[in-house]
Amino acid sequence: MKICWFKDSKIGHEKQVLAILDNLALTQDLLIEERYISNPVWLELLLYLLKIKPKQDSIPDIIIGAGSTTTIPMLRYKTDNKTKVISVMKPQFFESKFDLIVAPRHDYKMVPNNVFTYIGSLSKVNINPKLDNIGLIIIGGVNKHFNFDDDYLISQIDFVISLFPDTSWIIFNSRRTPKSFNEKIEQNASIDKFVDVNKDFEPLDDYLPKAKFKFVTPDSVNMIFESLSSSGETYLFDMHSPKENKITRLIDEVKNNKYAGFLEEKYIENSEIRTIVLNKPNILHDTFREVEKVVYEIEKRFKK
Repeated sequence: MKICWFKDSKIGHEKQVLAILDNLALTQDLLIEERYISNPVWLELLLYLLKIKPKQDSIPDIIIGAGSTTTIPMLRYKTDNKTKVISVMKPQFFESKFDLIVAPRHDYKMVPNNVFTYIGSLSKVNINPKLDNIGLIIIGGVNKHFNFDDDYLISQIDFVISLFPDTSWIIFNSRRTPKSFNEKIEQNASIDKFVDVNKDFEPLDDYLPKAKFKFVTPDSVNMIFESLSSSGETYLFDMHSPKENKITRLIDEVKNNKYAGFLEEKYIENSEIRTIVLNKPNILHDTFREVEKVVYEIEKRFKK
């Protein structure tokens, strides 16, 4: 099967497509051509409207990509009706032109015939029966969905470490994490290791499949579902939201269904004193396998 993969150099987008292709490769022999986006969107749109097709050496069976800048280049590259164009994530333009769109369920109120939805985001499935006594703390940062409160987040981290004192705790931050928070973490003696993305490069993927506990800030949606797609328990930190939107509703769904455990602040009964409480996930929930559902749908629709 010949695959043409359009890439926008965004790690979060490329990891979702890679998860699909890795899973598809379990049942199909794949020949993958990678193409990086170089033209601006306006130029690609003009070329598409003028029906100017790019040169290509062979006709792919599937064209696939994720991200808004890949939308029009993928459609331009289709020169044969036998080729199927798949958008991973909801495209900004020309939805009806795609043979298949695989997108988060929260992006659609009504699902068209050429759309298949999944929960959250797509991630590689990692099943590991022998987990290490490692706890990961995965921090996002300033965002438009949740308030990032340094002190409240630090108090939750201290609370979690006090519950599991024998666990080795490793913190990963992101480029969105405020400098003030990083400085406080560096001074926290309870943390065994702090991987600062601004100073070090150590792949989180090396730890995620083997960690017993994973605590993630709710603004880091991709990381939440990467964690849920791996063995071990996933928990969400408590971050207050200024308003409801599709992301906050998704996080509420994860908590309400107990896919992940979560921290919350509650008043002690008959008191005005507030305390942090840890709610456990439902252990009967299986590891998330959304990418396997997507690949099954691709194979079912485009079976040769």
